[in-house]
Amino acid sequence: MNQRQAVLGILRDAASPVSTAECAAKFSQAVGLGNEAEIVDQVSRKLPS
Repeated sequence: MNQRQAVLGILRDAASPVSTAECAAKFSQAVGLGNEAEIVDQVSRKLPS
Protein backbone atom coordinates (compact mmCIF):
# COMPACT_ATOMS: atom_id res chain seq x y z
CA MET A 1 0.00 0.00 0.00
CA ASN A 2 1.39 3.38 -0.91
CA GLN A 3 0.91 6.56 1.10
CA ARG A 4 -1.85 7.92 -1.12
CA GLN A 5 -3.82 4.67 -0.84
CA ALA A 6 -3.43 4.72 2.94
CA VAL A 7 -4.75 8.29 3.26
CA LEU A 8 -7.63 7.68 0.84
CA GLY A 9 -8.56 4.52 2.73
CA ILE A 10 -8.63 6.42 6.04
CA LEU A 11 -10.83 9.15 4.57
CA ARG A 12 -13.13 6.62 2.89
CA ASP A 13 -13.58 4.62 6.10
CA ALA A 14 -14.21 7.67 8.31
CA ALA A 15 -17.77 7.96 9.55
CA SER A 16 -17.42 11.74 9.79
CA PRO A 17 -14.88 14.37 8.75
CA VAL A 18 -11.47 13.88 10.38
CA SER A 19 -8.87 16.46 11.30
CA THR A 20 -5.37 16.38 9.89
CA ALA A 21 -4.08 15.21 13.29
CA GLU A 22 -6.61 12.35 13.42
CA CYS A 23 -5.73 11.34 9.87
CA ALA A 24 -2.01 11.48 10.71
CA ALA A 25 -2.51 9.26 13.76
CA LYS A 26 -4.43 6.67 11.73
CA PHE A 27 -1.89 6.89 8.90
CA SER A 28 1.01 6.35 11.31
CA GLN A 29 -0.67 3.23 12.66
CA ALA A 30 -1.57 1.98 9.17
CA VAL A 31 2.02 2.15 7.91
CA GLY A 32 3.54 0.81 11.12
CA LEU A 33 5.06 3.96 12.57
CA GLY A 34 3.10 3.74 15.81
CA ASN A 35 1.22 6.60 17.40
CA GLU A 36 3.86 8.45 19.38
CA ALA A 37 3.03 12.15 19.59
CA GLU A 38 6.26 13.21 17.86
CA ILE A 39 5.68 10.85 14.93
CA VAL A 40 2.07 11.93 14.51
CA ASP A 41 3.15 15.58 14.59
CA GLN A 42 5.74 14.98 11.87
CA VAL A 43 3.27 13.05 9.70
CA SER A 44 0.56 15.69 10.09
CA ARG A 45 2.95 18.31 8.71
CA LYS A 46 3.44 16.20 5.57
CA LEU A 47 -0.26 15.64 4.86
CA PRO A 48 -2.10 18.25 2.81
CA SER A 49 -4.65 20.12 4.89
